[in-house]
Amino acid sequence: MTNLTAPSFSQIKAKVAAIQQKIPKARVIGIHSPGRWTDKSVWTDGEIDYSITQCDSPLSFRMALREPASENTTKVLITNLHDQDLGEDILLRLAKRQLLQIDPWQIVRSLFDAHAIDPRLTHHTWIAESLLDSIPKGGFSPARGGFLDAETVWPLLLSHSIGLRDESPDLTSLLKWSLNNDATARFRSCGPEFQKGAVNWLTEKAGPAAAAFLHCVQRLERADAVPIGLCASVIYHPSAIGKLEKATGKLEERYFGGTTPRADDMQRWSGTATEVIRTLRDTDPKFCEKIIGRGDEILCEIGASKFAHLSDTSRIGFDERLAQVGTDISKLLEAPTLDNISELLESHRAVRRHDHAFREERRLQRVEMAVRLIRWLGSLQGQPQIEPKSFDEAADGHLLVGGFVDWARLSLRSGDPVQQLSAAYARLFDRVTETRERQARIFAKLLADWTATGSKSTEVIPVERILDQVVAPLADNGLVLVIVVDGMSVAVLRELLTDVTRHEWIAISEPGRQFNRPGLATIPSVTEFSRASLLSGALRQGSKEIEQKQFEKHSGLLKYCRSGSPPILFHKAGLSETEDTVLAAEVRKEIASTHRRVVGVVVNAVDDHLLKGEQIDTRWSRDEIKVLPALLHEARIARRLVVLLSDHGHVLDCHAKGRVYQDELAGGERWRTDVGTPESDEFVIEGSRVVPKGHRIIAPWSEGVRFGVKKNGYHGGLNPQEMIVPIAVLASTDDYPSDWSEQPIDTPAWWDDVSPIGPGKAEPAPKLKSVNPQDKGRLFDMSEDDPVTVTDSQSPAWILRLIACSVFKDQKRFGGRGIPSDDIFTRLLSALDERGGKMTSAALSRALEFPAVRLPGLLAKAERVLNVDGYDVLRRDDAADTIELNRDLLLKQFDLVE
Repeated sequence: MTNLTAPSFSQIKAKVAAIQQKIPKARVIGIHSPGRWTDKSVWTDGEIDYSITQCDSPLSFRMALREPASENTTKVLITNLHDQDLGEDILLRLAKRQLLQIDPWQIVRSLFDAHAIDPRLTHHTWIAESLLDSIPKGGFSPARGGFLDAETVWPLLLSHSIGLRDESPDLTSLLKWSLNNDATARFRSCGPEFQKGAVNWLTEKAGPAAAAFLHCVQRLERADAVPIGLCASVIYHPSAIGKLEKATGKLEERYFGGTTPRADDMQRWSGTATEVIRTLRDTDPKFCEKIIGRGDEILCEIGASKFAHLSDTSRIGFDERLAQVGTDISKLLEAPTLDNISELLESHRAVRRHDHAFREERRLQRVEMAVRLIRWLGSLQGQPQIEPKSFDEAADGHLLVGGFVDWARLSLRSGDPVQQLSAAYARLFDRVTETRERQARIFAKLLADWTATGSKSTEVIPVERILDQVVAPLADNGLVLVIVVDGMSVAVLRELLTDVTRHEWIAISEPGRQFNRPGLATIPSVTEFSRASLLSGALRQGSKEIEQKQFEKHSGLLKYCRSGSPPILFHKAGLSETEDTVLAAEVRKEIASTHRRVVGVVVNAVDDHLLKGEQIDTRWSRDEIKVLPALLHEARIARRLVVLLSDHGHVLDCHAKGRVYQDELAGGERWRTDVGTPESDEFVIEGSRVVPKGHRIIAPWSEGVRFGVKKNGYHGGLNPQEMIVPIAVLASTDDYPSDWSEQPIDTPAWWDDVSPIGPGKAEPAPKLKSVNPQDKGRLFDMSEDDPVTVTDSQSPAWILRLIACSVFKDQKRFGGRGIPSDDIFTRLLSALDERGGKMTSAALSRALEFPAVRLPGLLAKAERVLNVDGYDVLRRDDAADTIELNRDLLLKQFDLVE
């Protein structure tokens, strides 16, 4: 029993440190203790040696004092004797000339140079002993103001004992700490007094949820606190009330020892766990996915996985949300009409809200495309099916609408790993394809008539006239780079332009037109005819050698070229070289030359893509076409206009049926000679623009037919995807021909439409403050420096109040130069508010009648005004190409809410 009160080495060490802190030269210290020292006599701690001796008589003291010792050794003499039992010769050699007592709190007070200690600490002796056990090498810092409080001591104890290093711990720091299995194991190995005290302290600091969390950690052998929090977002979700009693019981039994935590605590735990995971996603994505996976395991263990869609982090839940999108699409396709798509829009928003969406950009895009196609199908219902009256109208319809439909439709070819969604995509694809096939037949019939009559229409540009009608007039004004992307369809160009026009390039339109005219491939629409005709300026068949020769001799281009610097054309083989794997030096040199008026390049990215046998899901962007970024870069530096066009389009293989004919009927993969009778999905087409000898062939209008081996795609037929040649003219500065104009947003309304949040409803407006009499009239009482404001009486009241408030005016004043006018702010906020606070950049550009390429600049200036103190009132998501307005935060930041 005596040994229970004997001093420990930690206490002795702490006492020595406290003495030497005041008497640095003290080397002999006597300690009175009722318990006997029975441990070893020689200790080393860092650079200090300790010689500890139990002395039961004055003689033993004298003998111990005579023992030689090094300068670094401190002698500690422990005895149950009192000062009066020792002679003066002994006391004179002891520090402070007396025997010292081991009082843990007295030592602590000395170590912290404190004159008082927080009463919340002093009634726990174990706290003092723990502090004495954890003295840092340089000692403790002096207590602030000489008062040692619990706010100083507990962070020291937690850091030393369980590795929790946070001076003011909250639930977030606790959950982050719990991710370390070693740290939680140390907590479980601590004594019951420490665990109880730590739980009480941390609960006081982090709230009652910390108590539930720590009691759970005490039971866990794995670092499962964060995964359990993620599960709680499902179990304790308001939508799960009354539906998951069994799962809740299993969770409580396995992880809480049968106790029932408070729902409020679990909801706070789950919300904090979600934020921890989101932070972890940026710093350690692999570990983040491991934690999320463990959360899903627990959901499965307790039988709650069917409700995982309630979680914004669960991978199972993400798939369930995608499955719901598939279910909603299928229900709509089975319904008699497509009028009510609110459920689909809500399930779409749920997918976009999920944290996993940022890693599944392509899958998210396919969902977006499916929603667009549903809207497109809905736009066709309830209206008479108006067929184009002329080929010009049909060609224009494909350029302005059909290309977007095909872009969306063909993106669904790859399906989705989630079976319900993949099946829905297939049904939607077939439904849209049926409509597109009907339109393709009408297009091909009009094309056949147009070709047979030798139409001289100016609304469609035959491919052999594009250089004369588009490139030559531009060359008259300045330098031009012609980029021919072989096989590029309207759908591919639409996708490509979405990316290109977000990076310093402006699409411009022909004089007197909003949009450029469609081009038209040769018949058949194959490279050997169509590209040779395009680059020669006349209908012909030819190789790349002929194309280069004829391009350099093109009379329409030569008219604007310097003598000795004719147009020059580069094909695939000449675009790159060993020293520059992206773009050859010769190409860079010619683009940079001010003497070379017209430079042309042929890029085979799309045609090469079609040659592959397997189905490939390609996203057409600048980076997908290897040389395109370098070409655009050089053109921008040289201030060249860029004409981006194709020689023909293509159809992708969507279960196309192979059809074999005898040799005498052979032609190409999508056309054949005119022997025999055309099938129901083919037309005979004849006329001067039919290039093969005889000027007459048979070709399919349906995309479901091929005559060659199976590939990723084909061309040569009469489908609008193959026949219409897209033409885009791009400028990187405002210095483009004066008779040309910036092209407005040309996406169809159904493409960018975003319905308000909820089933056809916008978010409820918050209650605004009453009008301050001092602010009356301020909306129109502006200084001469204020921009003229045009208000819309139909604008929401909160926007008018915002424009009038003093905080807004101050923000504009501090925002610097170029701040938008009040009218622009009103239109911007009204457009976003009408659409539930979120729009695509294209939809916003259209609503503001503002060029898409300039929108980022406008938003950057608007953010300077609206994002008070850096809060994301107005936020751009470049990955999703959306702009989001947080109206509640705006009203709070501008002091407009009661």
